[in-house]
Amino acid sequence: MSKTHEIRLTQLDSVRLESALMEILRTSRTEPQGAAELEALLDSAAIVPPDSIGPSVVTMNSTVVLEAHPSGEQTTLTLVYPKDAATERSRVSVLSPMGRALLGARVGDLIRVVVPSYGERQFVVAALTFQPEASGRFDL
Repeated sequence: MSKTHEIRLTQLDSVRLESALMEILRTSRTEPQGAAELEALLDSAAIVPPDSIGPSVVTMNSTVVLEAHPSGEQTTLTLVYPKDAATERSRVSVLSPMGRALLGARVGDLIRVVVPSYGERQFVVAALTFQPEASGRFDL
């Protein structure tokens, strides 16, 4: 994963992610894959009020359209908490490599992510079709 700008998270996402991470670590016998990386991401992120996050920033429960680079193939994913992940419904966990790469990304960003079984892939965040904060949904 590679990002060239400061990662911004809402206060609500930060609190919920910290809580989810603590619960996962408390109930798991071994540290889940991606937990340390997510913790590092949370530690380095700029935390902002939910109503001040830009409408082009990927937050939790956002739905994004990704364009594979250079093929142009598009896919739509929703970034979710680990308990809500469902690959068959295109709901990707924030603990996954793709989820961590998406968190805090902006429309137009090129993200690099190591996808299991595929190696490193590059995607452009082509569109944000739903962001809870931009829709006034601070309960998600």
